Amino acid sequence: MSNNKKAFYHRPKTNQSKSPMMRWTFVTLGWIFFVLGIIGILLPVMPTAPFILLAAGCWARSSKRFHFWLINHKYFGKFVRDWEESHAVPLYAKCLATVMMAASTAMLFYRLPTDMMWIAWLVAAVCSGVAIYLFRLPNA
Repeated sequence: MSNNKKAFYHRPKTNQSKSPMMRWTFVTLGWIFFVLGIIGILLPVMPTAPFILLAAGCWARSSKRFHFWLINHKYFGKFVRDWEESHAVPLYAKCLATVMMAASTAMLFYRLPTDMMWIAWLVAAVCSGVAIYLFRLPNA
């Protein structure tokens, strides 16, 4: 490594399960959540951040190697570290999540038949709660 680039790796805080069965379950769930997060990058209707955070949580309980890889990842690392250290979310992520939830909810109101409009109202209430929760968190 060159002198002008310093290597700085964050050490994971893990709370690994003692049971091998639970560790394998958490490793598997971590990979499922990670793949869902990657799919969320490509599909606007699926979130990315919650799945990546779930993967980090699963790997913290099962695999130091995978957790270390994720918290030092080029794209996801800072986001995961900010969440693990102070439950902080970047302002742009809060805004983007709120806009995407509003757009998805608006599409439900537009597309659902009148007799199923209760679903759109339920989704609107849940999304409003999520947005309020997000904006109460500290900014990263």
